[in-house]
Amino acid sequence: MKKIFFLLLATLFFTSASFAEEVKFTAAAPRVVEVGEQFKLIYTINQKAKDIQLPALDGFRDLVGRPSVATSSSSQYINGKWSSTTKYTYTYVLLAEKEGKFTVNPAKIKVKGYEFTSNSVSIEVVKANEKPQNNQGGQSNQAAATKITQTNLFVKVNVDRKSVYMGEHVVATIKVYTRLNIAGFGDSKFPSFNGFLSQEIPTPGQISLQRENVNGTIYNVGTIRKLILFPQHTGNITIDPFELECIIRQRRSSGNRGFFDDFFDNYQDIRVPRKSKPVTIRVKDFPSNKPVSFDGAVGSFRMSATIDKDSVQANDAVTLKVKISGNGNLKLINPPEFDFPADFEVYDPKTNQNLKSTAKGVTGSTTFEYLIIPRHGGEYDIPPVDFSFFDPKAGIYRTRSTPKFTIKVGKGSGDASSAVISSFSKEDVKFIGKDIRFIKTNDFTPRLKGQIFFGTTYFYLAYLVPFLVFILAFVFNRKRIKENADVARVKNKRANRIAMKRLKAASTSLKAKKKEEFYDEISKALWGYTSDKLNLPLADLNKENITEILQSKNVEQELTQDFLNILDTCEFARYAPSTGSSEMDELYKKTMETITKLEKSI
Repeated sequence: MKKIFFLLLATLFFTSASFAEEVKFTAAAPRVVEVGEQFKLIYTINQKAKDIQLPALDGFRDLVGRPSVATSSSSQYINGKWSSTTKYTYTYVLLAEKEGKFTVNPAKIKVKGYEFTSNSVSIEVVKANEKPQNNQGGQSNQAAATKITQTNLFVKVNVDRKSVYMGEHVVATIKVYTRLNIAGFGDSKFPSFNGFLSQEIPTPGQISLQRENVNGTIYNVGTIRKLILFPQHTGNITIDPFELECIIRQRRSSGNRGFFDDFFDNYQDIRVPRKSKPVTIRVKDFPSNKPVSFDGAVGSFRMSATIDKDSVQANDAVTLKVKISGNGNLKLINPPEFDFPADFEVYDPKTNQNLKSTAKGVTGSTTFEYLIIPRHGGEYDIPPVDFSFFDPKAGIYRTRSTPKFTIKVGKGSGDASSAVISSFSKEDVKFIGKDIRFIKTNDFTPRLKGQIFFGTTYFYLAYLVPFLVFILAFVFNRKRIKENADVARVKNKRANRIAMKRLKAASTSLKAKKKEEFYDEISKALWGYTSDKLNLPLADLNKENITEILQSKNVEQELTQDFLNILDTCEFARYAPSTGSSEMDELYKKTMETITKLEKSI
């Protein structure tokens, strides 16, 4: 009986927990309102409920007393299955009575006998702005209220800090502030961010306006773009102004209205250019007491190191992984340099990055994977390696160290003292089976000496074949001349060949360890191929319009993203302290693969 009782109790507990996970009860309200302004406090739940209990409202007055209840349903058909959702909305109309910051505590509601609570909502109440009085029918005052000024419509580049250390990130947010009715946006010109490495923070594609308090005045604010900026040199760096054309929708004045305009809303769209002020960032140099192991890493990091096995046979592989995680310039961190034993064959480390750009900076991890092959038996030690970084919040250097690894290597198969041949090159292996030719044993008919050639079939073919070859060469040459006259066609045909030549030059720079020339050739190969293939001037191509251009050519979104990622990597790596050859080799292969896929797609 006890087992049955506990089983029923556990079943009831899990059923209640799963039911509670399905119910979603949320509250929403404006973040900022004015004194005397009416606004809506909305509660939404996805199950049929009853007995909603509103918490005590400090600083607000409930004007209606009862909520208005609305129901909405939606259905969708995915993978052969119908699914439907129903939402119940409870709307209260509140009046802000005094200034301050207030918190509306969670409300309570019952669903099938269970009680659920919503989230709390924070609301800021500011002083009401003075409004013009209506002295003469409101016509002149309406025109004054809708007058477009720098006060009721402007754009701004906000930065979270104006004084940073070298390598410390700055979050730049481009916003538009308005107290007017915006119908849309026109042309825009973003800052070039010279002196910074920029990393885009994902934002919604459609700009939504949110209410914000700006020096006691409520504006509708839209976030246009967010970026993480890493300064590349010390001193003062200025962010250029941002330019945006706003389309303001206004009702026409009564003087311009016709007879039929009284029956219909008569609006006009006005294009208003706006330009933000430049922003200056002061970049400080690092303190002078730099550790020897400091290589430009800035942020807050953790480091861990592991090996997959500590006891192997000779010529067996061992994998050493070093993971650096945290927040900072993770993309610019270089692989730690271990002092491996001389009997170890070590390959260039493979770099794996799992990074995410948020308003707090670049977070995630960078993992370096070393492949090690001990060639002789014995016991070997891999000494610890120090990794130093600068913590900008504390203003000090911090050091993390890997543990000491001991690897026991047993004798491999065969004589351990014999020489180990690690690899062969293609030039070392030659096929010599064709040096000896066998005598032909098949029957053949000898030709009599002195046979007459004139009048034979070969005699006439000797005249006819050159004539046919001449005609074909003439036709082919005319076709080639006609095709060469079409410049766009010629550039399209040679796009892939020229891109391959530039990649070959990049490969030469890679072998010579010329980092800047390598990334420059990679970037030229991508932009040059796109310009020739699409017959577009190179000056008209940039990172802002290339996505739209490739999509118009039915290029897959994933391939377009690979194209942009390679360009971003080239831009970052040019200013990085140093880059591993393995990372450059992977970028070279990725670029060749991307151009090949673009050739097939376009």
